[in-house]
Amino acid sequence: MRKTMLAATMLGFALTSGAALAGPTCTGQGEKLPEEKVQKMYEEKGIEIKKWKISSGGCYEIYGYENGERVEIYIDPWTGEVVQKYVE
Repeated sequence: MRKTMLAATMLGFALTSGAALAGPTCTGQGEKLPEEKVQKMYEEKGIEIKKWKISSGGCYEIYGYENGERVEIYIDPWTGEVVQKYVE
């Protein structure tokens, strides 16, 4: 019985933690802003980009540093605006 409860609890954590880590979804119409232009915009704002990618939700995604703190930033590729930002 105890092993069953432990397994169920662990499964519950595994299922909910994946949802908590999912990033936003970016949808739009027309032509996206060029990646290089958006990267330059954020570098000019003081973001040190270590990794750049397109997220599974279609957003531009930055992993890097801002003011010495690690950041993860999701950017709308049509507007260049921050959709979601995590600071560690």
